[in-house]
Amino acid sequence: MQKNEEFSNQVVLPESLAPIEVQEFEALDKKYKLINQISSAIVLAIALTAFFIFTMISSGNIPYFVLFGIPTLFVLLFISKLVFVILGFPKKGYLLREHDVSYRSGLLIYKLTSIPFNRIQHVEVSQSMIEKSFGLSTVKIFTAGGSISDLSIPGLLPDKAKQIESFLLSKVSQHE
Repeated sequence: MQKNEEFSNQVVLPESLAPIEVQEFEALDKKYKLINQISSAIVLAIALTAFFIFTMISSGNIPYFVLFGIPTLFVLLFISKLVFVILGFPKKGYLLREHDVSYRSGLLIYKLTSIPFNRIQHVEVSQSMIEKSFGLSTVKIFTAGGSISDLSIPGLLPDKAKQIESFLLSKVSQHE
C-alpha cells in the first residue's frame, strides 16, 4: 500500500444492506422438476426390485409384516420425496448481480449460497446423461481450494447455461 493512499474501514450496519431475498430469483426450467421426479421413481423401482429378489431367494420364512411393511415404507418414502420435490421446486433459483452470483434452494432447510466474482476460479457447463436427454445443463462454479464445485446451478437450458458461463467468465477476467 502506498503512503499517500488513505485507508478506510467504515462500519456497515446490517440495516443498510440490500436484502437479497427481496430480489427476483430466476426460476429453473420445469423439466428439472420432472428429472427429480423420474429419478425418485427409478430409486423406488430399484429398491422394490431388490426387495422382491431378496424375498424370492430367501428361505421363505419372512414374516408378513416385513413382506408388506418394507414395500409400504418404500412407497411412503417415495411419496414424501415427491412432495418435497414439488413443493421445494418453486423455492429454487439463481440470481446474477453486479458483484456476485447466488443460488437458493430448500423447503424445510433453506440454503442460500452467494459467491463474489473475485473468488471464482473456474466455471464449467456440464450435462449428465439424464440432463442431456431432457435438454438441460448445469453451470458449476469453482472457487480456490477445492476439486468439487462450490455452487451448481442445475436445470438450465444449454443456451442459458452458456450465457451464464460467458457472463461469469467475463466478470472473473475483470477481477484478475
